[in-house]
Amino acid sequence: MKTKIKNCTIKHIETMVPSKIVNNMDLDFEEKLKKKIIKNTGVEQRHILADNQSFIELYKQIGLNTLDKLDWDKDTIDGVIVVTQTQEYKLPATSCILQGALELNSEAFAYDISMGCSGYIYGLYNAMSNISASNGEIKRVLLFVGDAISTIVNPKNKSNVFLFGDAVSCTAIEFDINASETSFILKTDGREFDNIIIEDSGLKNKITCSSFEDYTEEDGNINSKNCLKMDGAKVFNFTVDNVPNIVEETLLYSHINKEQISNYCFHQANKFMINFLSTKIGVNHKTPINIEKFGNTSCASIPLILTEIKSSTKSNMLVGFGVGMSMGTCIVHLENTTFNHSIYQGSL
Repeated sequence: MKTKIKNCTIKHIETMVPSKIVNNMDLDFEEKLKKKIIKNTGVEQRHILADNQSFIELYKQIGLNTLDKLDWDKDTIDGVIVVTQTQEYKLPATSCILQGALELNSEAFAYDISMGCSGYIYGLYNAMSNISASNGEIKRVLLFVGDAISTIVNPKNKSNVFLFGDAVSCTAIEFDINASETSFILKTDGREFDNIIIEDSGLKNKITCSSFEDYTEEDGNINSKNCLKMDGAKVFNFTVDNVPNIVEETLLYSHINKEQISNYCFHQANKFMINFLSTKIGVNHKTPINIEKFGNTSCASIPLILTEIKSSTKSNMLVGFGVGMSMGTCIVHLENTTFNHSIYQGSL
């Protein structure tokens, strides 16, 4: 799917990580293995939720920070969208809880989107579509994107436990008749859905007592069926076969050449993959990486990059890919965007 959305501008991007830091060299694995995995993934440390934490307080804080930064009255917010795979409850929707926690107008809509690595792109597409289609009747939307993947990883799984960190983001989007078009390309190949999966987690395979039992995978890795399972080789092949093509498609569709893009902000899957992709596409000099500090934060990895580089420029390409298997790109213009990143200082 290709589309261009008019009349929307990104006013502010706010990100936050929990205060608890895990150094990967402190994990309970053999020293040589730890060094090898850290070298291959690039992940040296990660911020993760403490045992007694969920995301709602972090979401609330970044929402309040965003409203304060923009001097937006709570009653002017028309909608709340939350993109996450680690929601507060199975039901109700996290967005509804957050709308209440922020004390927003009850006229505001609220809904969740269950997406992972490409979730920020899908979230922007939905928020901007809501605004643009309303022809200005919907003026302001808060998009919250975050995942706590560390909470769904088996601590004995050496392929996953080194990789994932937790983070949240809030993006404020506003109707603006003078805004530049935002180009989107979204794709899905659900035939490979089981490349990244929690096998016992829903209606297909319900959670039972046996879901919590450890088992040994074919490669000798330890896992359990209530935790994340990822076929790294298949995910890598899918990514390198498809991401360079969607980047080129996005450039052609937007009538812009490669060098006119200010930054290529890839989902921070792992350092080797990002370097491989950016070199293959020929944009490694314009590809920021911060995975060494945060790990793979799923749908929050792209806003984390944006708040770090604070790129107030035209033509930034965002590239998400992964669980689903889904992909998404967009070219966003951030000349009038403000940014902030912080560490949650609430009680542990």
